[in-house]
Amino acid sequence: MSTKRIAIVGASGLVGATLVERLVHKGQDEVLPLIHSSGSAWRLTRLGLTLKQVELLDRPALTAALTGCTHVVNCTRGGDGVMLQGFKNLLEASAAAKVQRVVHLSSVMVYGDPPHLASVHEDAPALPAKHSYGWVKLKQDEMLAKAAAAGLSAISLCPPNIGGPYSYYYNALVGLLQSGSLALLDEDPSPPCVLVDVGNLCHAIELALDAGPTDGRRLFITDGETATWKALVAGLAPLAGIDPATVPRVSREQILAARPAGRPAISLKRSVKHLISSDVRQAMRKDPLWERVDQTLRNIVARMGSAAESRVRLSVEGPLRAHLAKPAPTFQYATTAQQLRGVAHSCERARQELGYVPPYSLEQSIAAYGRWYRSHHGVDTPFADLIAMLA
Repeated sequence: MSTKRIAIVGASGLVGATLVERLVHKGQDEVLPLIHSSGSAWRLTRLGLTLKQVELLDRPALTAALTGCTHVVNCTRGGDGVMLQGFKNLLEASAAAKVQRVVHLSSVMVYGDPPHLASVHEDAPALPAKHSYGWVKLKQDEMLAKAAAAGLSAISLCPPNIGGPYSYYYNALVGLLQSGSLALLDEDPSPPCVLVDVGNLCHAIELALDAGPTDGRRLFITDGETATWKALVAGLAPLAGIDPATVPRVSREQILAARPAGRPAISLKRSVKHLISSDVRQAMRKDPLWERVDQTLRNIVARMGSAAESRVRLSVEGPLRAHLAKPAPTFQYATTAQQLRGVAHSCERARQELGYVPPYSLEQSIAAYGRWYRSHHGVDTPFADLIAMLA
């Protein structure tokens, strides 16, 4: 097999940095890490590689950076502009540079939150909320399929939350456990928690460089086991310094009740009531013209009599309502609500089309993260207390 020249785009992130480290240690291929800025590239500096800064929104510079590369792995994240126009530029630059293969990281979030129940498998309907993260990733998948139809060999790998050493997700969970802001769904059995260790995901990426679909189709990449939220919390709780039995329990109804209110629908009646409310009128009276208009209207209403004035005020302000105070939820909604997703995405198709067999179990993933976490935070060292104070 000939040597590849692999451009890792987004090389300073969790997946990109781990992939670069693995490929460099194998020593079989030439690796080109492409980064947006050097601020988060500290993991890569110790490898002795030349780190090339490139802006995805600068297509000529991107094409120049990819010239001579045989493979491209897209691990980028960013704002919608980077994720959409930047990704379009990346595909066009890959085609212009005659890249042989593009491996793109998508997300299970393309199937919505909560996902369609049929999304155990990849051919389920993709129905993310508009302008959500899943919607942006779906737009990327559609661009990838279009580029593949035009002749670019491409594959989309679709992971869930990513665990293992350096995991941002595990870091967040440990922090929530420490603060008492994560609650477990009080149901038996505990709901499934679909994860992929970063090492498993990188293993799948390495396989996808040479195997799998060429038409941009998605393949789920997971740890291949039905882990539960209870097991995940039990594994991470010791790092947070707590007993897993003390993690708060919450009902499905309580999680749903804590859902943040969405933006209210447009209502002409509500808008008019707001426009003529006392708060808005008070602000508008600072303008001499509006002050004169307001005073004229007030005089007209006053001449109609107190009963009419009361009816006008009631129609505008509405009756006074007494609101019963509700206790604020004691858990962080976004992460706790992930327990309602309820779908265990299967990586069976990746087994068949890539030969993917996850090297690491959830137990091994949490253990590896624990070793990294203890080392990173100076646990079991004479400086542990000082580091905790400075954190």
